[in-house]
Amino acid sequence: MKSIILFRAYLCPCAIFLCTFSLQAAEPGAPRTVTIAECLRRVTERSPDLKSGIHKTDAATHRAKVAARPINPRLATEIENVAGTGAIKGFDSAETTVAVSQEFELGGKRRQRTAVAEAETAVSRAEQEVRLRALLFETRRAALAVQAAQENARLAEEALVLIRETESVAEAREKAGKATVLETERARAETAKAEIELEARKTEQHGAVRELALFWGETEPSFDTVAGPFDAGTTVLPPLDDLMLKAASNPSLRAAEAQTRAYEAKTGAARAARVPNMELSAGIRHFADGDDVGFVVGVSIELPFYTRNMDGVRAAEADAEAARLDATAARIRIEGHIRQLHARLGTLAVKNDRLKTSVIPAADRTLGRVREAHKLGKAGYLDVLEARRTLVDARYQIIETTTEYQSMSIELGHLTNTLSENL
Repeated sequence: MKSIILFRAYLCPCAIFLCTFSLQAAEPGAPRTVTIAECLRRVTERSPDLKSGIHKTDAATHRAKVAARPINPRLATEIENVAGTGAIKGFDSAETTVAVSQEFELGGKRRQRTAVAEAETAVSRAEQEVRLRALLFETRRAALAVQAAQENARLAEEALVLIRETESVAEAREKAGKATVLETERARAETAKAEIELEARKTEQHGAVRELALFWGETEPSFDTVAGPFDAGTTVLPPLDDLMLKAASNPSLRAAEAQTRAYEAKTGAARAARVPNMELSAGIRHFADGDDVGFVVGVSIELPFYTRNMDGVRAAEADAEAARLDATAARIRIEGHIRQLHARLGTLAVKNDRLKTSVIPAADRTLGRVREAHKLGKAGYLDVLEARRTLVDARYQIIETTTEYQSMSIELGHLTNTLSENL
């Protein structure tokens, strides 16, 4: 009895496993889907560029700690009057001095050096933020490219269905003696072209998927499609003045400002370097002859005869001024680009609206009427072909316009630091 119970206990998990396996095997062609939020999470966690930046910031933090520490003291030992001749032969007249010396940094050198190191740490953090935001931006655009490729592939499939229906009608008309074989062969040729187009669109989609997966170091993609709304609709653009205010928080501008502060700190360090340091020493001297002991005290200071670091100060000031001008130029470029994007988005919104409300409905109605007329023998195959091409081209144009609009919206969010990471 016990053996039967054990056998049943062993059999149940096996049965569950086999059922699960069979259910999974029943859908071998199910596409593997990933969301945009998952793409952003993966690139944030796995990107080698971001990991490298983390280590660079960590190194800058440790350098700042080193810069804040004073100079270590020195211990020196000196033996005089040894191994000579006459009275100082051997060690009988040796004088041994053991002294400790300490260099004192004057002019606020340590404070300025610490300020430079802390400013460089801030630059490293700002550059890491720039890398992160740029990577998220490029990932969003790559995900959009996958979605656009998916839409093109879907439209190519729908176009193939339409042309196969037209081919069936042409074959039926040929059998009924209402059309010649030329019309049927032309329909078959168009079907073959549509099949080639579909394969090309699927290849484009696979390439876009690979490009997206490379952002987090995945050479063999673990997904086939990107989920999420492709045509989210055209939103009302914020006023241009509001966008300009938000652009002040752009990570690139903050990094440029941090770089300027770092060069200004280096200017202060260069000025502090003009003040010579002072070194104090104190020790004990032992006289072998007589076994006497005396104290030794010394002080030394650099004599700035040949340089007072004026050129170093001027070089640091020039670097700081160049950094300020670079920051200004970056701000002007970003603001100019925001103006261009704002104007272009308005144009694309109008174009997209007209395509959806005017062009597509008219082309759809035209194709329906021409197909009915073709079935009744009142329209030729060329009329059907032209109407179908007009509709398909218009729908491809909507995909292209939507892609451009969404791409520019993402770029505008990137420039104004309002790009949501959760979309």
